[in-house]
Amino acid sequence: MKKNRDAAALVIVLLGMSLAACQHDTRTRAGVSVQVEDSAGVRIVEYVGTPIVNASFQFPAQPFYRHGTSPGDYTFQGIHPGVLLPDGSAVISDEFNGELVVLSPDGATHEVLAGPGEGPGEVGYVAAVYALGHDRILAAERNLGRVTVSVFAGGSVERTVDIRSAYGIGVVGISSSGQLLMATSSFRSGFEEQWHPGHMARFDMETSALDTVASYDFASRTPPGLRWDPIGAFGGVAGVAG
Repeated sequence: MKKNRDAAALVIVLLGMSLAACQHDTRTRAGVSVQVEDSAGVRIVEYVGTPIVNASFQFPAQPFYRHGTSPGDYTFQGIHPGVLLPDGSAVISDEFNGELVVLSPDGATHEVLAGPGEGPGEVGYVAAVYALGHDRILAAERNLGRVTVSVFAGGSVERTVDIRSAYGIGVVGISSSGQLLMATSSFRSGFEEQWHPGHMARFDMETSALDTVASYDFASRTPPGLRWDPIGAFGGVAGVAG
């Protein structure tokens, strides 16, 4: 009989724990009803509606223009990167087609500014595109290790600058004096080999001089005994306002 009473008590205790674990907690957040449950140690939060938040930016109800859906539009395969020019036109790099494409200010027409290749006026993998003025752009190519400055008029190429001396350094901006602002983008940065610092540098396109500006923590060392660090930290920088 005692065993039966103990078993019954255990069942009652477990049932009580189960009911307690599955009990609901209803509250309100940002004017929206929220229901919180705990099922077998798993916390479940359900919102009845969408919380009202103040976004830091908003998309307009209608896009500025849409390109790619009408007959004769350029068919993009992979957009990265791009830049808007002062007149509203856009220069976009299609990384899979290997082309630089110019869209008109209203998005109605397009022009292929540069196609794939290694010769003058041709591009490889374009890692960055910058506007230098009303009708000039700068396209930095990662694989070919060069910078191409192009002029829209007729799609001609103004000049090509070799940046292979700065292998592993990616272009992140342009200074007010026209120098390239660069930062470490891979382990093979051409700087110190015994450790993994990140570097910021200025590259003079006229003289090809590379001037190191600063260093920062880019990649943590691999712990002793490991081939690589599965939870290693990485750093990075960006160019702001020249």
